Amino acid sequence: MAQNFAGDMALSKVLIEGEEWELVQDGFQMTDGACADEQGAFYFSGRRGNQSAIYKLDASDQLEIYIQGAEGVSGLAFGPDGRLYGCRWGKNEVFVFEGNGSMATLANESHANDLVVTQHSELFFTAEKGLFFLDVNSKKRKVTDRITGPNGICLSPDMGILTVSEYGGDKVWAFATQVGLGASHGDAYMTMRRPSDGSACLGDGMTVDTAGRFYIASAIGLQMFDATGRISGIIAKPSSADMSNVAFSGPERKHLYVTCRNAIYKRLTKAKGVWHF
Repeated sequence: MAQNFAGDMALSKVLIEGEEWELVQDGFQMTDGACADEQGAFYFSGRRGNQSAIYKLDASDQLEIYIQGAEGVSGLAFGPDGRLYGCRWGKNEVFVFEGNGSMATLANESHANDLVVTQHSELFFTAEKGLFFLDVNSKKRKVTDRITGPNGICLSPDMGILTVSEYGGDKVWAFATQVGLGASHGDAYMTMRRPSDGSACLGDGMTVDTAGRFYIASAIGLQMFDATGRISGIIAKPSSADMSNVAFSGPERKHLYVTCRNAIYKRLTKAKGVWHF
């Protein structure tokens, strides 16, 4: 199910008639950290208990444990060096996985949540106290603390614009990226739909397609915006569970994969996800 509002652009540019969400995997305590590699394989974290690991789904959705014992990972992103980077909300750290599966800490910050890596191996991440930039020498600086609960984070197809969703508000912020300098000129760029009771949107993980459309996991579903920041509509959640993250994966990166509490779902679209490297 999808929902268009008066004045919205049609979701038919992305959604395929007759295609719905398909359950891929379930039985987890909590899933998060959606991302994809260059071949379109999907990765996610099992954040809790004895399921703490990084999991990989290949093109046929066959599940394997990619890295064992990766406890509490809330965000994942590949870098141009082919390595997998991450955040651990409960451990207050940003890290990179070494070849042996161990985590090398790059920075510490209270409730580091989600991240992206640029083509220059610079890193942006969200945390409890704001949006942060980490240069190639792992020198950290705060970009802003004006965002109400910074959470999901994404780069535009050309990596010139950085976007950040609000968990505690209803805005998605946009910043101009600058090599070596981080990001600047930040302002609220998109306005998410709130739940009917007016509560926070719970804007969470984000992804982008090759047309510059942004997809944001939220309390009421997957909110889609065009490249100008105009909302196109809302793709209903596949279940009543919280939707925490989203990524384009699968063959040609044409499937939207989402993490919904204990399960992974996917949906074939007309769009195609971006591989930045």
